[in-house]
Amino acid sequence: MRPNKNQDYDACIVALNKLQTNAQYIKAKTVTNNHNGDQLTQVKKYLARAGLSLENLDDLSVIHVAGTKGKGTTCAFSERILREHGYKTGFFSSPHLIEVRERIRINGKPISKPDFVKSFWRIYNALDHKKNDEHDMPLFFRFLTIMAFSVFLESKVDVAIIEVGIGGEYDCTNVLRKVPVVGITSLGIDHVSLLGSTIESIAWNKAGIMKENCRAFTVPQCGTAMAVLQERSIEKKCQLEIVDNLQFKFPPNKSSHPPHILNLNASLAVALCNAWLSQSNSPYHNPKYSHCFTGNNNNLGSVMSKEITEKALFSTTWPGRFHVKHDRNISFYLDGAHTLESITICSNWFKDITKSSKKKKALMFNVTGDRCAENLLKQLQTCHFDAVLFVSNSATRCRPDNSNHASSDELLEKCHQHKKLWLKLEEENLRTNQICKAFLTVDEALDFLINQDQFDLLITGSIHLVGSVLSLIDPNLND
Repeated sequence: MRPNKNQDYDACIVALNKLQTNAQYIKAKTVTNNHNGDQLTQVKKYLARAGLSLENLDDLSVIHVAGTKGKGTTCAFSERILREHGYKTGFFSSPHLIEVRERIRINGKPISKPDFVKSFWRIYNALDHKKNDEHDMPLFFRFLTIMAFSVFLESKVDVAIIEVGIGGEYDCTNVLRKVPVVGITSLGIDHVSLLGSTIESIAWNKAGIMKENCRAFTVPQCGTAMAVLQERSIEKKCQLEIVDNLQFKFPPNKSSHPPHILNLNASLAVALCNAWLSQSNSPYHNPKYSHCFTGNNNNLGSVMSKEITEKALFSTTWPGRFHVKHDRNISFYLDGAHTLESITICSNWFKDITKSSKKKKALMFNVTGDRCAENLLKQLQTCHFDAVLFVSNSATRCRPDNSNHASSDELLEKCHQHKKLWLKLEEENLRTNQICKAFLTVDEALDFLINQDQFDLLITGSIHLVGSVLSLIDPNLND
Protein backbone atom coordinates (compact mmCIF):
# COMPACT_ATOMS: atom_id res chain seq x y z
CA MET A 1 0.00 0.00 0.00
CA ARG A 2 1.34 3.43 -0.96
CA PRO A 3 2.08 5.75 2.01
CA ASN A 4 -0.19 8.76 2.39
CA LYS A 5 1.10 12.23 1.62
CA ASN A 6 2.01 12.93 5.25
CA GLN A 7 4.06 9.74 5.40
CA ASP A 8 5.78 10.73 2.14
CA TYR A 9 6.54 14.15 3.61
CA ASP A 10 7.80 12.66 6.87
CA ALA A 11 10.15 10.40 4.91
CA CYS A 12 11.60 13.51 3.23
CA ILE A 13 12.17 15.14 6.61
CA VAL A 14 13.91 12.03 7.96
CA ALA A 15 16.26 12.00 4.94
CA LEU A 16 16.82 15.76 5.15
CA ASN A 17 17.67 15.64 8.85
CA LYS A 18 20.39 13.11 8.14
CA LEU A 19 22.26 15.81 6.23
CA GLN A 20 24.65 17.93 8.27
CA THR A 21 22.97 20.98 9.79
CA ASN A 22 24.28 24.55 9.96
CA ALA A 23 24.85 24.07 13.70
CA GLN A 24 27.04 21.04 13.07
CA TYR A 25 28.82 22.87 10.26
CA ILE A 26 29.60 25.88 12.49
CA LYS A 27 30.92 23.57 15.20
CA ALA A 28 33.14 21.74 12.70
CA LYS A 29 34.46 24.99 11.22
CA THR A 30 35.25 26.29 14.70
CA VAL A 31 37.23 23.16 15.53
CA THR A 32 39.11 22.85 12.25
CA ASN A 33 39.40 26.60 11.50
CA ASN A 34 39.16 25.87 7.79
CA HIS A 35 38.68 28.72 5.39
CA ASN A 36 35.33 29.23 3.72
CA GLY A 37 36.73 29.58 0.22
CA ASP A 38 35.66 26.15 -1.00
CA GLN A 39 32.01 26.52 -0.03
CA LEU A 40 30.74 27.91 -3.33
CA THR A 41 32.79 25.34 -5.23
CA GLN A 42 30.89 22.64 -3.37
CA VAL A 43 27.55 24.28 -4.11
CA LYS A 44 28.37 24.48 -7.82
CA LYS A 45 29.27 20.78 -7.82
CA TYR A 46 25.96 19.78 -6.27
CA LEU A 47 24.00 22.13 -8.50
CA ALA A 48 25.47 20.43 -11.56
CA ARG A 49 24.67 17.00 -10.16
CA ALA A 50 21.09 18.13 -9.58
CA GLY A 51 20.83 19.15 -13.22
CA LEU A 52 21.12 22.90 -12.66
CA SER A 53 23.74 25.15 -14.24
CA LEU A 54 24.85 28.64 -13.31
CA GLU A 55 23.33 29.72 -16.62
CA ASN A 56 19.99 28.37 -15.34
CA LEU A 57 20.34 30.50 -12.22
CA ASP A 58 21.11 33.53 -14.37
CA ASP A 59 17.50 33.28 -15.59
CA LEU A 60 16.19 34.06 -12.10
CA SER A 61 15.51 37.72 -11.38
CA VAL A 62 16.68 38.04 -7.79
CA ILE A 63 16.51 40.39 -4.83
CA HIS A 64 19.25 39.18 -2.48
CA VAL A 65 19.20 40.27 1.19
CA ALA A 66 21.87 39.91 3.88
CA GLY A 67 22.20 41.42 7.35
CA THR A 68 22.24 40.61 11.05
CA LYS A 69 18.82 41.88 12.07
CA GLY A 70 15.62 42.27 10.10
CA LYS A 71 16.55 40.49 6.88
CA GLY A 72 13.64 38.04 7.12
CA THR A 73 11.15 40.82 7.78
CA THR A 74 12.59 42.92 4.95
CA CYS A 75 12.29 39.97 2.57
CA ALA A 76 8.70 39.33 3.71
CA PHE A 77 7.79 42.98 3.07
CA SER A 78 9.47 42.86 -0.35
CA GLU A 79 7.71 39.66 -1.36
CA ARG A 80 4.31 41.02 -0.38
CA ILE A 81 4.85 44.35 -2.16
CA LEU A 82 5.77 42.71 -5.46
CA ARG A 83 3.02 40.09 -5.16
CA GLU A 84 0.43 42.84 -4.57
CA HIS A 85 1.75 44.57 -7.69
CA GLY A 86 0.84 41.47 -9.68
CA TYR A 87 4.13 39.57 -9.88
CA LYS A 88 4.60 35.87 -9.26
CA THR A 89 7.03 35.61 -6.37
CA GLY A 90 9.41 33.03 -4.97
CA PHE A 91 10.75 33.50 -1.46
CA PHE A 92 13.56 31.50 0.17
CA SER A 93 14.09 32.12 3.88
CA SER A 94 15.59 30.48 6.95
CA PRO A 95 15.18 29.11 9.46
CA HIS A 96 11.66 27.68 9.52
CA LEU A 97 9.38 27.95 12.53
CA ILE A 98 7.14 24.89 12.32
CA GLU A 99 7.67 23.05 9.03
CA VAL A 100 10.71 23.06 6.78
CA ARG A 101 8.58 23.69 3.69
CA GLU A 102 8.03 27.23 5.03
CA ARG A 103 11.49 28.07 3.71
CA ILE A 104 10.36 27.80 0.07
CA ARG A 105 7.32 29.89 -0.83
CA ILE A 106 5.47 30.63 -4.03
CA ASN A 107 3.26 33.72 -3.95
CA GLY A 108 3.71 33.95 -0.19
CA LYS A 109 2.56 30.42 0.61
CA PRO A 110 4.82 27.54 1.67
CA ILE A 111 4.94 24.95 -1.08
CA SER A 112 2.46 22.14 -0.46
CA LYS A 113 3.52 18.83 1.02
CA PRO A 114 2.99 16.99 -2.31
CA ASP A 115 5.06 19.61 -4.16
CA PHE A 116 7.75 19.45 -1.50
CA VAL A 117 7.88 15.65 -1.75
CA LYS A 118 8.08 15.75 -5.55
CA SER A 119 10.89 18.33 -5.65
CA PHE A 120 12.75 16.84 -2.71
CA TRP A 121 13.10 13.33 -4.13
CA ARG A 122 13.96 14.58 -7.60
CA ILE A 123 16.92 16.54 -6.20
CA TYR A 124 17.86 14.03 -3.50
CA ASN A 125 17.89 11.01 -5.81
CA ALA A 126 19.95 12.83 -8.43
CA LEU A 127 22.55 13.78 -5.81
CA ASP A 128 22.49 10.40 -4.13
CA HIS A 129 22.98 8.58 -7.43
CA LYS A 130 26.09 10.62 -8.30
CA LYS A 131 27.82 10.75 -4.91
CA ASN A 132 31.38 9.44 -4.68
CA ASP A 133 31.02 8.15 -1.11
CA GLU A 134 28.44 8.07 1.68
CA HIS A 135 29.43 11.55 2.91
CA ASP A 136 29.32 13.16 -0.53
CA MET A 137 25.99 14.95 -0.07
CA PRO A 138 25.28 18.66 0.49
CA LEU A 139 24.66 20.12 3.92
CA PHE A 140 21.07 20.62 5.09
CA PHE A 141 21.01 24.31 4.11
CA ARG A 142 22.85 23.80 0.84
CA PHE A 143 20.37 21.11 -0.16
CA LEU A 144 17.40 23.38 0.53
CA THR A 145 19.06 26.24 -1.36
CA ILE A 146 19.48 24.04 -4.43
CA MET A 147 15.92 22.81 -4.05
CA ALA A 148 14.58 26.37 -3.78
CA PHE A 149 16.38 27.43 -6.97
CA SER A 150 14.91 24.39 -8.74
CA VAL A 151 11.38 25.14 -7.52
CA PHE A 152 11.59 28.80 -8.53
CA LEU A 153 12.86 27.94 -12.01
CA GLU A 154 10.23 25.27 -12.51
CA SER A 155 7.50 27.63 -11.26
CA LYS A 156 8.72 30.40 -13.57
CA VAL A 157 8.54 33.07 -10.88
CA ASP A 158 8.89 36.70 -11.96
CA VAL A 159 11.11 37.50 -9.00
CA ALA A 160 12.94 35.44 -6.37
CA ILE A 161 13.54 37.04 -2.98
CA ILE A 162 16.53 35.23 -1.46
CA GLU A 163 17.48 35.61 2.19
CA VAL A 164 21.12 34.85 2.97
CA GLY A 165 21.71 32.04 5.48
CA ILE A 166 24.89 33.13 7.29
CA GLY A 167 27.14 36.03 6.27
CA GLY A 168 27.12 36.66 2.53
CA GLU A 169 30.49 36.31 0.83
CA TYR A 170 30.69 32.55 1.37
CA ASP A 171 27.01 31.79 1.89
CA CYS A 172 25.76 29.16 -0.53
CA THR A 173 23.05 31.51 -1.84
CA ASN A 174 25.91 33.63 -3.16
CA VAL A 175 26.44 31.18 -5.99
CA LEU A 176 24.09 33.53 -7.87
CA ARG A 177 26.03 35.52 -10.47
CA LYS A 178 23.47 37.97 -11.84
CA VAL A 179 21.63 39.86 -9.11
CA PRO A 180 20.16 43.22 -10.04
CA VAL A 181 19.15 44.30 -6.51
CA VAL A 182 20.87 43.70 -3.15
CA GLY A 183 19.87 44.75 0.36
CA ILE A 184 21.85 44.81 3.60
CA THR A 185 19.85 45.22 6.80
CA SER A 186 21.08 46.42 10.18
CA LEU A 187 24.43 44.89 11.17
CA GLY A 188 25.57 43.56 14.53
CA ILE A 189 27.86 40.99 16.12
CA ASP A 190 26.77 37.40 15.43
CA HIS A 191 28.24 34.10 14.14
CA VAL A 192 31.69 35.29 15.18
CA SER A 193 33.31 31.88 14.57
CA LEU A 194 32.48 32.23 10.88
CA LEU A 195 32.29 35.97 10.25
CA GLY A 196 34.81 37.39 12.71
CA SER A 197 34.38 39.22 16.00
CA THR A 198 34.43 42.80 14.71
CA ILE A 199 31.72 44.80 13.00
CA GLU A 200 34.18 45.49 10.18
CA SER A 201 34.70 41.81 9.37
CA ILE A 202 30.98 41.15 9.60
CA ALA A 203 30.21 44.06 7.25
CA TRP A 204 32.84 42.74 4.82
CA ASN A 205 31.17 39.34 4.76
CA LYS A 206 27.63 40.70 4.40
CA ALA A 207 28.68 42.97 1.53
CA GLY A 208 29.94 39.92 -0.34
CA ILE A 209 26.56 39.55 -2.03
CA MET A 210 27.07 42.79 -3.97
CA LYS A 211 27.50 42.19 -7.70
CA GLU A 212 28.95 44.30 -10.47
CA ASN A 213 26.43 46.85 -11.75
CA CYS A 214 23.77 45.87 -9.19
CA ARG A 215 21.90 48.45 -7.13
CA ALA A 216 22.74 47.88 -3.47
CA PHE A 217 20.83 49.41 -0.57
CA THR A 218 21.45 49.55 3.15
CA VAL A 219 19.98 51.23 6.21
CA PRO A 220 22.00 53.64 8.39
CA GLN A 221 24.88 51.76 10.03
CA CYS A 222 27.61 52.67 12.50
CA GLY A 223 30.47 54.58 10.91
CA THR A 224 32.98 51.72 10.71
CA ALA A 225 30.44 49.30 9.20
CA MET A 226 29.28 51.87 6.67
CA ALA A 227 32.86 52.60 5.63
CA VAL A 228 33.42 48.90 4.89
CA LEU A 229 30.17 48.68 2.92
CA GLN A 230 31.19 51.71 0.87
CA GLU A 231 34.65 50.24 0.19
CA ARG A 232 33.14 46.93 -0.85
CA SER A 233 30.67 48.61 -3.21
CA ILE A 234 33.60 50.28 -4.97
CA GLU A 235 35.48 46.99 -5.09
CA LYS A 236 32.38 45.23 -6.49
CA LYS A 237 31.73 48.08 -8.95
CA CYS A 238 28.17 48.74 -7.87
CA GLN A 239 26.05 51.58 -6.59
CA LEU A 240 25.36 51.69 -2.80
CA GLU A 241 22.48 53.82 -1.55
CA ILE A 242 21.48 54.56 2.05
CA VAL A 243 17.74 54.33 2.58
CA ASP A 244 15.82 57.01 4.46
CA ASN A 245 13.19 56.06 7.03
CA LEU A 246 9.85 56.65 5.32
CA GLN A 247 7.85 56.75 8.58
CA PHE A 248 4.86 54.65 7.57
CA LYS A 249 1.81 54.87 9.84
CA PHE A 250 1.20 51.20 10.51
CA PRO A 251 -2.32 50.27 11.66
CA PRO A 252 -3.16 49.15 15.22
CA ASN A 253 -2.81 45.43 14.37
CA LYS A 254 0.93 46.06 14.00
CA SER A 255 1.17 47.94 17.30
CA SER A 256 3.08 45.12 19.01
CA HIS A 257 6.10 45.89 16.81
CA PRO A 258 8.55 48.65 17.81
CA PRO A 259 7.68 51.30 15.19
CA HIS A 260 11.27 52.33 14.42
CA ILE A 261 12.22 48.71 13.64
CA LEU A 262 9.14 48.16 11.51
CA ASN A 263 9.67 51.37 9.56
CA LEU A 264 13.36 50.74 8.94
CA ASN A 265 12.76 47.30 7.45
CA ALA A 266 9.74 48.53 5.49
CA SER A 267 11.73 51.44 4.07
CA LEU A 268 14.50 49.13 2.89
CA ALA A 269 11.93 46.82 1.31
CA VAL A 270 10.37 49.73 -0.58
CA ALA A 271 13.79 50.72 -1.91
CA LEU A 272 14.55 47.17 -3.03
CA CYS A 273 11.21 46.76 -4.78
CA ASN A 274 11.46 50.17 -6.39
CA ALA A 275 14.87 49.27 -7.80
CA TRP A 276 13.66 45.90 -9.04
CA LEU A 277 10.60 47.43 -10.69
CA SER A 278 12.77 50.10 -12.27
CA GLN A 279 14.78 47.52 -14.18
CA SER A 280 11.75 45.36 -15.03
CA ASN A 281 9.03 45.99 -17.57
CA SER A 282 6.74 47.21 -14.85
CA PRO A 283 3.66 49.25 -15.73
CA TYR A 284 4.47 51.20 -12.55
CA HIS A 285 7.92 52.20 -13.83
CA ASN A 286 8.38 55.95 -13.93
CA PRO A 287 12.03 57.05 -14.36
CA LYS A 288 11.16 60.46 -12.96
CA TYR A 289 11.08 58.97 -9.44
CA SER A 290 13.68 56.22 -9.72
CA HIS A 291 16.22 57.85 -7.36
CA CYS A 292 13.88 59.90 -5.17
CA PHE A 293 13.92 58.45 -1.63
CA THR A 294 12.84 61.54 0.26
CA GLY A 295 11.21 59.98 3.32
CA ASN A 296 7.95 61.80 2.60
CA ASN A 297 5.07 59.39 3.23
CA ASN A 298 2.85 61.25 0.75
CA ASN A 299 5.38 60.49 -1.98
CA LEU A 300 7.07 57.13 -1.48
CA GLY A 301 9.76 58.27 -3.85
CA SER A 302 9.30 55.14 -5.89
CA VAL A 303 8.04 53.77 -9.16
CA MET A 304 5.37 51.84 -7.29
CA SER A 305 1.75 52.47 -6.56
CA LYS A 306 1.50 54.16 -3.14
CA GLU A 307 -1.83 52.52 -2.39
CA ILE A 308 -0.71 49.02 -3.34
CA THR A 309 2.57 49.42 -1.47
CA GLU A 310 0.95 50.54 1.78
CA LYS A 311 -1.66 47.79 1.51
CA ALA A 312 1.16 45.25 1.12
CA LEU A 313 3.19 46.60 4.03
CA PHE A 314 0.24 46.80 6.38
CA SER A 315 -0.93 43.26 5.60
CA THR A 316 2.50 41.56 5.79
CA THR A 317 2.88 38.99 8.53
CA TRP A 318 6.19 37.48 9.58
CA PRO A 319 5.61 35.29 12.65
CA GLY A 320 8.06 34.88 15.48
CA ARG A 321 9.22 38.48 15.49
CA PHE A 322 7.54 40.74 18.09
CA HIS A 323 4.74 38.19 17.97
CA VAL A 324 1.90 38.26 20.51
CA LYS A 325 -0.61 35.47 21.13
CA HIS A 326 -2.99 34.96 24.03
CA ASP A 327 -3.78 31.38 25.00
CA ARG A 328 -5.42 30.13 28.19
CA ASN A 329 -3.85 31.81 31.22
CA ILE A 330 -0.67 32.78 29.38
CA SER A 331 -0.02 35.74 27.11
CA PHE A 332 2.85 34.78 24.81
CA TYR A 333 5.38 37.37 23.65
CA LEU A 334 7.68 35.75 21.11
CA ASP A 335 10.75 37.20 19.46
CA GLY A 336 13.72 35.37 17.97
CA ALA A 337 16.28 37.91 19.22
CA HIS A 338 19.70 36.32 19.73
CA THR A 339 22.26 39.15 19.72
CA LEU A 340 22.87 41.67 22.47
CA GLU A 341 21.45 44.50 20.37
CA SER A 342 18.29 42.59 19.46
CA ILE A 343 17.81 41.23 23.01
CA THR A 344 18.01 44.81 24.30
CA ILE A 345 15.28 45.89 21.87
CA CYS A 346 13.26 42.78 22.72
CA SER A 347 13.44 43.27 26.49
CA ASN A 348 12.48 46.93 26.17
CA TRP A 349 9.57 45.94 23.92
CA PHE A 350 8.38 43.36 26.46
CA LYS A 351 8.56 45.81 29.36
CA ASP A 352 6.69 48.45 27.39
CA ILE A 353 3.93 46.22 26.02
CA THR A 354 3.22 44.56 29.40
CA LYS A 355 3.60 47.60 31.65
CA SER A 356 -0.14 47.83 32.37
CA SER A 357 -0.63 44.06 32.77
CA LYS A 358 -1.33 42.63 36.22
CA LYS A 359 -0.03 39.18 35.26
CA LYS A 360 3.23 37.82 36.60
CA LYS A 361 6.22 37.94 34.26
CA ALA A 362 8.00 34.83 33.00
CA LEU A 363 10.91 34.12 30.65
CA MET A 364 11.51 31.07 28.45
CA PHE A 365 15.04 31.13 27.08
CA ASN A 366 17.58 29.20 25.07
CA VAL A 367 20.57 30.24 22.99
CA THR A 368 22.49 28.27 20.40
CA GLY A 369 25.88 28.37 18.70
CA ASP A 370 28.76 30.46 19.97
CA ARG A 371 26.66 33.27 21.42
CA CYS A 372 27.44 34.61 24.89
CA ALA A 373 24.48 33.65 27.08
CA GLU A 374 25.73 35.72 30.02
CA ASN A 375 25.52 39.04 28.16
CA LEU A 376 22.01 38.24 26.92
CA LEU A 377 20.80 37.15 30.35
CA LYS A 378 22.19 40.27 32.02
CA GLN A 379 20.04 42.39 29.72
CA LEU A 380 16.96 40.20 30.30
CA GLN A 381 17.33 40.66 34.06
CA THR A 382 16.03 44.20 33.61
CA CYS A 383 12.56 42.69 33.06
CA HIS A 384 12.41 41.39 36.69
CA PHE A 385 10.81 38.03 35.95
CA ASP A 386 8.83 36.03 38.50
CA ALA A 387 9.60 32.75 36.75
CA VAL A 388 12.44 31.75 34.43
CA LEU A 389 12.43 28.57 32.35
CA PHE A 390 15.48 27.32 30.48
CA VAL A 391 14.43 24.96 27.71
CA SER A 392 15.99 23.26 24.72
CA ASN A 393 14.62 24.01 21.27
CA SER A 394 12.68 20.71 21.23
CA ALA A 395 8.92 21.17 21.20
CA THR A 396 8.31 17.58 22.30
CA ARG A 397 10.39 14.47 22.65
CA CYS A 398 9.72 13.72 18.98
CA ARG A 399 9.29 16.50 16.42
CA PRO A 400 10.78 15.58 13.01
CA ASP A 401 10.77 19.04 11.42
CA ASN A 402 13.04 20.47 14.11
CA SER A 403 15.23 17.43 14.72
CA ASN A 404 18.13 18.20 17.04
CA HIS A 405 21.30 16.20 16.55
CA ALA A 406 22.48 16.59 20.14
CA SER A 407 21.52 13.97 22.73
CA SER A 408 18.81 14.63 25.30
CA ASP A 409 21.45 14.64 28.04
CA GLU A 410 23.51 17.27 26.19
CA LEU A 411 20.48 19.47 25.59
CA LEU A 412 19.32 19.30 29.19
CA GLU A 413 22.83 19.92 30.51
CA LYS A 414 23.03 23.16 28.52
CA CYS A 415 19.70 24.26 30.03
CA HIS A 416 21.09 23.59 33.51
CA GLN A 417 24.20 25.60 32.66
CA HIS A 418 22.01 28.54 31.69
CA LYS A 419 20.01 28.09 34.90
CA LYS A 420 23.19 28.16 37.04
CA LEU A 421 24.39 31.25 35.23
CA TRP A 422 21.07 33.01 35.80
CA LEU A 423 21.03 32.17 39.51
CA LYS A 424 24.58 33.46 39.84
CA LEU A 425 23.64 36.75 38.18
CA GLU A 426 20.51 37.06 40.30
CA GLU A 427 22.47 36.42 43.50
CA GLU A 428 24.91 39.15 42.55
CA ASN A 429 21.93 41.50 42.24
CA LEU A 430 20.37 40.24 45.51
CA ARG A 431 17.35 38.78 43.70
CA THR A 432 16.72 35.12 44.49
CA ASN A 433 12.98 34.72 45.04
CA GLN A 434 11.71 33.71 41.61
CA ILE A 435 10.93 30.30 40.14
CA CYS A 436 13.88 29.00 38.09
CA LYS A 437 13.64 25.65 36.27
CA ALA A 438 15.31 23.71 33.44
CA PHE A 439 13.33 21.50 31.05
CA LEU A 440 14.22 19.31 28.11
CA THR A 441 11.15 20.19 26.02
CA VAL A 442 8.84 23.14 25.53
CA ASP A 443 5.67 21.14 26.21
CA GLU A 444 7.04 20.09 29.61
CA ALA A 445 7.90 23.69 30.47
CA LEU A 446 4.48 24.98 29.41
CA ASP A 447 2.69 22.25 31.35
CA PHE A 448 4.57 23.38 34.44
CA LEU A 449 3.92 27.10 33.93
CA ILE A 450 0.23 26.77 33.12
CA ASN A 451 -0.37 25.18 36.52
CA GLN A 452 1.39 27.97 38.43
CA ASP A 453 -0.43 31.25 37.75
CA GLN A 454 -1.31 33.73 35.00
CA PHE A 455 1.76 34.96 33.16
CA ASP A 456 3.04 37.31 30.52
CA LEU A 457 5.63 34.95 29.01
CA LEU A 458 8.57 36.22 26.95
CA ILE A 459 10.09 33.58 24.66
CA THR A 460 13.42 34.66 23.19
CA GLY A 461 17.09 33.81 22.59
CA SER A 462 16.49 31.49 19.63
CA ILE A 463 14.14 31.60 16.65
CA HIS A 464 14.12 27.79 16.82
CA LEU A 465 12.73 27.97 20.36
CA VAL A 466 10.08 30.43 19.17
CA GLY A 467 9.13 28.01 16.40
CA SER A 468 8.80 25.13 18.83
CA VAL A 469 6.46 27.16 21.03
CA LEU A 470 4.36 28.19 18.03
CA SER A 471 4.12 24.57 16.89
CA LEU A 472 2.30 23.85 20.16
CA ILE A 473 0.16 26.95 20.63
CA ASP A 474 -0.58 27.71 16.96
CA PRO A 475 0.05 24.51 14.96
CA ASN A 476 -2.05 25.71 12.00
CA LEU A 477 -0.02 28.90 11.59
CA ASN A 478 1.03 27.97 8.05
CA ASP A 479 -2.60 27.69 6.97
